[in-house]
Parts: sequence; C-alpha cells; structure tokens
Amino acid sequence: MADDWDRVVKRAQETCAVCEEALAADAEVVTALDLGADGFTRRDLHPDCYATCEGDAFSVWKWTRARELRPNPRRLDLGFLTEFFKRLEGREEHHARRVQWIVSLLLLRKKILEEVGRKSVDEREVLLLRIKRTEKVYEVTDPQLDMDAMGEIEGDLSRIFNLDQPVEGSDAVKDEEEGNEGRENPGAQETRADR
Repeated sequence: MADDWDRVVKRAQETCAVCEEALAADAEVVTALDLGADGFTRRDLHPDCYATCEGDAFSVWKWTRARELRPNPRRLDLGFLTEFFKRLEGREEHHARRVQWIVSLLLLRKKILEEVGRKSVDEREVLLLRIKRTEKVYEVTDPQLDMDAMGEIEGDLSRIFNLDQPVEGSDAVKDEEEGNEGRENPGAQETRADR
C-alpha cells in the first residue's frame, strides 16, 4: 500500500497538473485531494488552473511553495485536519475509514475532539466524538488496525499534507500505551485487520 501511495500521491509536485508549467518558488499553489476507488490522489495546480477545473475535489487547500527545503519540519494545520475529519464522516471506503480513525486519534490527542462515549457494534468498538464546543456527535468505528497498518496510515497522512516528518502527534499511540488516564488505546489492538 505504501508503494502505491508514493507512486500516486507523492510529495508536492514540480509542475501544475493542468497546464504542466513549473510551479514557481514563493508562488501560491492549490492542492486538490480526490478520493476514488483506488484511494486518494493529489493534484498540485496554479490557482488560475484550479479555477478552470471541472469536478468536485474531496478536499482542497492553498499553500505557498517554499524557495528551498525548510530546515524545520512543517507543522500540521489542525484547522484543516479538523475539516478533513468532518469530510470523512459517512465514507464507507475501507481506506477512508482507516484514515478517519488515525485522524480522530490525532485530534483527540490535540484536544480538538473530545470523547463523549463508546459503544460496540458488530463486536467493534465505536468512539462517539465531538468537536469541542459543538453539539454534533461523530461515530468513528475502530478498523482494528495493527501497529504496522497504523504506521502506514500515518505515513500516508504525512505525504498528503506534504510534511517532512511523520505527522505531528504521531507518538499518540506510544503515549496512550503508557497509560493516558488508565484507558486502553483503542487503536493499538493487535486483532484481525479488515483489509
């Protein structure tokens, strides 16, 4: 899966996906993330080219291309990650459910999401989560990932968001295993994977 992800989504692209001209340093870039049957695909575009594109991207964000690689790793935009989490709600694709689980763990660790309860459906744990200061409750089903699968998803997120290092907060699993308020880490279960 990681090899396919590297081939399809990769880090930031050097040329616009529409006009195929170079994306200049210090210029604004629009990244469109699409979700198809084979998973996520990433397109980097000039803002004008994005405006002419047909179709409805799963998620879109703007950023400025750096002159050179930064010595410090980029920080994950938690506002964008929260919107990404909302858009994953109700998606039935296996990969989307796995990504939603990891994103929810990251947002729980950053205290953007709060757990309001748990339930069991078809012998699977379901977390009942709410974005702080809101009423809407999101149900996130445990995809029962093993530690290797969690690492793959974290790597995927790092590549989606063009991070130089693993996703900020990726030590969430370690912290949870060490005993965060005595609760078991729901994502660290070594059970059957739903692949």
